[in-house]
Amino acid sequence: MSTFRKTFELRDGRTLTLRAPQLEDAQGLIDQMKCVDGETKFLAREAGEFQLTVEQEQDFIRRSLETDQRQFLIADVDGEIVGNCAVGLVSTTRRYRHKAAMGIAICKAYWHMGIGSKLMQNCIEWCRARGVEQLELEVVTENSSAIAMYEKFGFEIFGTKKHAMKYADGTYADEYYMILFLNEQ
Repeated sequence: MSTFRKTFELRDGRTLTLRAPQLEDAQGLIDQMKCVDGETKFLAREAGEFQLTVEQEQDFIRRSLETDQRQFLIADVDGEIVGNCAVGLVSTTRRYRHKAAMGIAICKAYWHMGIGSKLMQNCIEWCRARGVEQLELEVVTENSSAIAMYEKFGFEIFGTKKHAMKYADGTYADEYYMILFLNEQ
């Protein structure tokens, strides 16, 4: 079981706690994901599509805590789950063990406070501790704030997925494929 826990002071003076989720965080995580899904077009789901039950979320948390192939963290501010991130090996097969993929989701009211950077920093540390050579992600091309943060950490764009997502209104979003080569820094 992961006991990861770090605290930081946010730009507004409040305390951010990054920690491994516990089973009792299931409802808070569900609420956070539903919030994020309704606030941005930059994630993989439309508002209302996140349908996990508390029991299913607890099972996801349990599996995340029991594996060394992935790290799942929550961002907690004043007892409220305001963000989460996951980083994990792309595959455990020999040819792909050198790669990890990650994703971050933060409630809009907490954007531009440094939470994404703290989560990213911990994802990179997790990768380095396991000998991962490259960290990969996909980001909507219009998400300039996230792209700027990723580039700050050294990620580079290596391609564009045309029409990667199709929204309910029939429009499309392209995504950049970005990589951070960890053994080059």
